[in-house]
Amino acid sequence: MNEEINKIKALFCERLNVKDVDMAMNLADLGLDSLDVVEMCYAVEEEAGIHFETEELSSFKTVGDLFSSIERKLAEKK
Repeated sequence: MNEEINKIKALFCERLNVKDVDMAMNLADLGLDSLDVVEMCYAVEEEAGIHFETEELSSFKTVGDLFSSIERKLAEKK
């Protein structure tokens, strides 16, 4: 699972054009609005074969929120 998370983190950093992100950072502080978060989640869905519910997308406030959900979904997928 760590390999999948690392791929997703790399995708996230590439899309944001940054080298690394702090899990405590607010998504808004990274310049992401709600549409950007949705687009990012769609890319993660395609990359990892997971699915986010529409209501869930608006609950992500920090990078850590997003990655906690991704890790949970990857664990459920196994």
